[in-house]
Amino acid sequence: MQDIEITALENYGDIRGALYNIPDRDMQFLDKIQNIHFGKIHPNSIRGNHCHRQSKEMLIIGYLDTWTLAWAKKDSAEVSKKEFTGSGAVLIKVNEGVVHSVKNNGDKDLEIIALSNRIFSKENPDTFSKILLT
Repeated sequence: MQDIEITALENYGDIRGALYNIPDRDMQFLDKIQNIHFGKIHPNSIRGNHCHRQSKEMLIIGYLDTWTLAWAKKDSAEVSKKEFTGSGAVLIKVNEGVVHSVKNNGDKDLEIIALSNRIFSKENPDTFSKILLT
């Protein structure tokens, strides 16, 4: 497996709105889901700029405008970036030790759902900060 894997999700929606499904093969990535959180990323805002030492993460990003994903190995100076435009949803599978960051470059909120195979704990965080996007 790569450091990060990006999959465009197919829209099964109809006139009522968009509907995306995560394929079973992708759900196997986490083995067991221990944490789910969701939210929005406002225009000109960034989430991430960190990696997880011991956990894998799946990010589901719903978008209606332009945004950028950046990632790098924790100890690497080489940063990869991918820009998305238009509307849709993607699934991003992130391995341990991979710094990842999402920047909303557009004018509309991004919707984000994150699933992890580790329980969230403020007292025992699993994150290491590293700035990829500003």
